[in-house]
Amino acid sequence: MSFFNRTDILKSIFYCYDAYSLEKALRPFGREIMASIRTTCRLCLVRCGMLVETHDETSVTGDNALPNSQPGDIIKFIGDRDHPLSKGYLCIKGKVSQDMMESPNRVIYPQKRVGERGSGKWERVTWDEALDDIAARMNAIIDGHGARAISVQALPPKEYYAYELFLEAIDSPTFFKHDAHNCFTPQLMSDMLTYGALATYPAFIGLEEANLVVLWGVNLSETNGSKAFRVRDAQRAGAKTIAVDPRPTKSARDADLWLRIRPGTDAALAYGMINQMIENGWYDKEFVAEWTLGFEELKARAAEYPVERVSEITWIPEADIIEAARMFGTAGNAALYTFIGATMGGNSISALRLLGFLPALTGKIDQDGNNCFMPPAKIRMPSYYRPDTDEASAERLADQISTDKFPLLAGPTALTAPYPHPLHVIDAMLTNDPYPVRALWTDCNPMVGLEDSYKVMEALKSLDLMIVSDMVESPTAHLADYILPVTNHLESNAITEYSGLNMISARVRATQPRGEAREEADIVIDVAQRMGYGDKIPVETYEELLDYRLAPIGMTFQDLCEQGTFMWPDEREKFRKGKMRPDGKPGFNTPSGKIEFTSGKLDDFGYDPLPEHREPPFSPQGTPDIAEDYPLVMGSGTRSVEFYSTLGIEIPKLRKRRPFPGLEMSPETAEEYGLKQGDWVEIEAPTTDKSIIRQVIILPGMDPRVVNAEGLWYMPGDDLVEGTLRVGANVLTPLRDDLDPIIGGSVARCLLCRIKKVEEDVKLRAAE
Repeated sequence: MSFFNRTDILKSIFYCYDAYSLEKALRPFGREIMASIRTTCRLCLVRCGMLVETHDETSVTGDNALPNSQPGDIIKFIGDRDHPLSKGYLCIKGKVSQDMMESPNRVIYPQKRVGERGSGKWERVTWDEALDDIAARMNAIIDGHGARAISVQALPPKEYYAYELFLEAIDSPTFFKHDAHNCFTPQLMSDMLTYGALATYPAFIGLEEANLVVLWGVNLSETNGSKAFRVRDAQRAGAKTIAVDPRPTKSARDADLWLRIRPGTDAALAYGMINQMIENGWYDKEFVAEWTLGFEELKARAAEYPVERVSEITWIPEADIIEAARMFGTAGNAALYTFIGATMGGNSISALRLLGFLPALTGKIDQDGNNCFMPPAKIRMPSYYRPDTDEASAERLADQISTDKFPLLAGPTALTAPYPHPLHVIDAMLTNDPYPVRALWTDCNPMVGLEDSYKVMEALKSLDLMIVSDMVESPTAHLADYILPVTNHLESNAITEYSGLNMISARVRATQPRGEAREEADIVIDVAQRMGYGDKIPVETYEELLDYRLAPIGMTFQDLCEQGTFMWPDEREKFRKGKMRPDGKPGFNTPSGKIEFTSGKLDDFGYDPLPEHREPPFSPQGTPDIAEDYPLVMGSGTRSVEFYSTLGIEIPKLRKRRPFPGLEMSPETAEEYGLKQGDWVEIEAPTTDKSIIRQVIILPGMDPRVVNAEGLWYMPGDDLVEGTLRVGANVLTPLRDDLDPIIGGSVARCLLCRIKKVEEDVKLRAAE
């Protein structure tokens, strides 16, 4: 039975790329010649709903059979209009899902390195040969250095839970989450310190009731398209918007008020707004008195940030700061959402905590049209929402890397899931201190995604064993001992989770895996069994794992597939009803039971209980002498809609839209340096003697003192590592642990740099 009706015919035409796919899409309606599958995308964290139609037996036989067609071949796919979040939206990545699945660059058989590490020389081996050797080499490392010498690395939306089970089975604490210092973890930690729950992540529950939506350092049109449409719906219903961003993103251009902030000064702006709200009475005095802790201390600290000072720090006009505070404090229903933009300014925990204070001051927390609490699903899921607390886990984590320096990030006292700071893992690979890390199994691309690319390269090359589970030979895989082929989302069964939302969905296999690609978790379980740890994994197969994870809510994976999406009940103002604390009492899951402006947890560990503004380590105001030689503030790490964490760079249809990595700058900056659109520039920073090149993108609206290097780029070619070092922004960004006292921090969004035009021809491979 087809999901599609006659009204889909125009959409069918729009989503087709050639005459043959158009012919297939416009087959006579009314004949049940297609199998229709409801599934979800996995090309970014949004995980939009998809409908996929494939040939069934009747469509490939008989008089109307299409040439070269097989049962299971995909005919077309579109967005699922019944999906609660995406409601039919698919970005350009989703639209080229089949191109990714069928890419000639895809790895579809296990590959073993046969040349020097990084030579790019491989031989095809069988799964048994690969996994037996991997298991034997891992066991040898455990025998020689202990289980903690084995590290794994995984990030959503890829497999995650199975790697946690694997580490628990072998008794290793070394989960190398290379963005633990600059992505979701800082935001979750900050909200946990304030509310005991996630509050500021883009969730968009009940947004139709909002009078104001603040988008602080989130570029939804490029990174969260489905959620951008929810904001658009709110705007059409009358909501105003404020955008806080140094770049003229679509959200900024469409906003009623755009605060063009100097990168790295989010805490100062938040304090300035808080000070104005308090001074002018634009806050809920009764709610603050009843439900918050530390207001008088916050008031005193905020008074240190008068609007004149904040304007000088942030480069935002005084009148705009006052107006933003007034709009937020008097809107009635106001929601504030933030994400990576505020996590990469060095001072992330302070900045993110302050952003979380703003909704608390309005007194409308956990009401429709405001910031709401969405507890994670009651299924067995990755532990990033909560730390391991049982005795065995505490013993395993006692000497986890980073525990001594960052006790709220790592080890048994971690506030969220316990992760080492990535710098400390890299150092352990290079120095064996505090203990050796000799093996890495990753489904990520730290060669591109982690700061200080040269040091990361040196560390990866030093390993005794590196395994990469991926669909392509990435720059990281280029340095590996094995590349293990994993399924594309169209070939995969999985449970799709949504951070900040009360729902899970089924990802349902629409077609058979190409070559010998396998489900990633299935590979992990297989290796654990071959190592002799199968009895310590609670399941024997991936299919059992899916049911095991859903068992706490009384569902099987088949049940979820039939239902499509499962949403658990939610209600507003849970804190008044005892729904947020383990003891069932009214209040918040914090030490005081209140919203904590002054954090008891931070105070217990010797940190300042209040947030503070810190200048980035290199900035026009903090290091004016350095700024004389490096006069431009450079952001990096930003994404475009075409790529997600380098995924898609190998795909011609995406590269034709965005062929080369860019450096965004204002027309005034381009004129000052004698540059035009498409020119190439060399970029240098005070952090390293290395440099990179980028293609000029002239972007009206940018501050002439600011440039932005798009993040997570490499150039495909014969030498993928060289293709990273030539253009990768993380060549310039430092990997440090002294930027934020609580979590280490990252300054990927606020460096200083200088540029000069590249006069010679630049020869980089364009889309093919």
